[in-house]
Parts: sequence; C-alpha cells; structure tokens
Amino acid sequence: MAQVVSITPELAKLSDFELFWECYPRKKAKLDALKAWRQTEDVRPAIEQIIAAIEDMTKGYDFRADPKGSYLPYPATWLRKGQFFDED
Repeated sequence: MAQVVSITPELAKLSDFELFWECYPRKKAKLDALKAWRQTEDVRPAIEQIIAAIEDMTKGYDFRADPKGSYLPYPATWLRKGQFFDED
C-alpha cells in the first residue's frame, strides 16, 4: 500500500472525489469515474492513501513520451480494478 500524503489547505476544500480527479493525471470520462468512485466506497482507503497511490503510479512515467497518457488507465478503470492497492 502506498504511503499517506499531506493535502494542502486549498485542496482540502474539495470533495474527496474532486480531489481525486484533480490529482489523477488522465482526465477522461469524469461521470464514469464518479460512478466508479461511488461503487468503490466500501473498499477504498482514505483519500490521502489514494493520492499517494496515484503518485506512486506516476513516478517514473514519461509524460513527454506519452503526452496523452494513453498508457495510464482511465480513472474509472483504475478505481474499479482497485489499483490503489497495487504495490508496484
């Protein structure tokens, strides 16, 4: 499991979903992502852990080589697959 990260006061004003959306690097299918967010409510860790998992996932990712982020899953897919639990 990823480590917990601190959330700035500005970001703390957002809902957990909006914070997730703000931090997730691939902004596609927002309404489906919101649906997935609600569907995973019982299994999702705290938002700080979700953000840390996103940071871990994108470490070393070369956005210049893939500016559209095509190798990153859509946010809804990432949530539904429980990829916030991935360790690598």
